[in-house]
Amino acid sequence: MRAITPAVTRAAAVGTAVAAVGVLVFTALVNSQSGNAPRAAASSSPTRPVTPVPVSTLPGVEPSKSAPPHVTAAQKRSWLKRLTGTWTRDTKNTYFRFHKDGSGEWQAFGQSLWTGTATPRDARHFDLSDPDGHGGAYWQVTLLGGGKLLFAGTRQTFVRS
Repeated sequence: MRAITPAVTRAAAVGTAVAAVGVLVFTALVNSQSGNAPRAAASSSPTRPVTPVPVSTLPGVEPSKSAPPHVTAAQKRSWLKRLTGTWTRDTKNTYFRFHKDGSGEWQAFGQSLWTGTATPRDARHFDLSDPDGHGGAYWQVTLLGGGKLLFAGTRQTFVRS
């Protein structure tokens, strides 16, 4: 077996570097002539990221196009009463817990994934929002009947425990 000399290795490295610089120079030249020169992005980002994302990208989940319908206080109490309780996934490690006033939390393996408020759209559908009012089309839960709840964000079913 022949050994590769350091001169051959060095020549290959220099050749690769020269080719890379050539590609960069060619790209810069083409961009400058076509007016597509790289520009600094405008810094219009908010002071903190907005989560969850307000528009759904999940298949089968339609974004809400209007504000929730007007719900009387008596209807809201009645509907939230049906939602009140603990809803678990396969194990007790992942669950939603809702209170009579609509507040709630989503826990998974000891970590809080969501804390906020459930607002009824009707007797079966509830929009979830955080304390800042952020929410999205996939931040919804639906009562399926038979003691089951569907979370639109993950399309997972939870059962009342």
